[in-house]
Amino acid sequence: MSTLRLRVELNKGRVGMPLTKLARVCSETTLFLDMLSEDIGLPVSHAGWLAQEFENASVDFDLRHPEQMTEGLAELGRHALRMVFAYAHDDAELALRIRSETRRQYRRIGSALDTDEVARFGVYRDNEESPEHWFELEHTSDVEVAGALIDRNAYGEVQGVVNAFFKEHSPYLRIRELATGELVKCFFRPEMYQSAVELLENRDAVVFVEGWLKEDAATGHTREIRVEDFRPAPDFDLALYREMLGSMPDYTGRLSSEECVREARGDR
Repeated sequence: MSTLRLRVELNKGRVGMPLTKLARVCSETTLFLDMLSEDIGLPVSHAGWLAQEFENASVDFDLRHPEQMTEGLAELGRHALRMVFAYAHDDAELALRIRSETRRQYRRIGSALDTDEVARFGVYRDNEESPEHWFELEHTSDVEVAGALIDRNAYGEVQGVVNAFFKEHSPYLRIRELATGELVKCFFRPEMYQSAVELLENRDAVVFVEGWLKEDAATGHTREIRVEDFRPAPDFDLALYREMLGSMPDYTGRLSSEECVREARGDR
């Protein structure tokens, strides 16, 4: 069995910390750890994380998960902590399990700090005497927390109408996404410039944009995309659509079309 621990250093190089500020930092940190534990499936304990090993310096202490766990689960917890602390998404499978709200909650810890303060978090490897990795969190404003972009290292597509074209510096198209009505910046490589220009020929055309997505941390909506491909949507051909009707008579099996749709939707 193994233990999951991290070290917290606050107000380093100074004497003490105002109690109201310490209370807020601890409250935001506790909420972050609870959210992360829920994301990755750590054992649930009503006792909460335990603070221990206080040092007579600034405000330095360990936080330990109260439950013993397998080494595999503890390492998963360490890896998740390191990913959040480093703003990393290198493990795509684990990154998908960590909610954007959890990452945003970590940044909210920084909103309790003064503008010249830094909080340090160290991640222990099981029973070692000092943390293996250290990470720093600076002061963050509530505006920065709400407006943060999360890069999940996810590949996807947006569909919409070109809203604007910016050709200087890092060129990009701005798309009004059909599904949400939100504006998405679509950054493309210089060699894709002519293909981007061709999308403007029909001012009302719907375009498909594929690439690597960045999400708004507050809403989960796509805000930016590093384009790998874009193309106009094909025109809807009503005659071709009608020709296709009934071309797969056995598609729904023993069900009628209406029953198949209800089953797919989960209706009763």
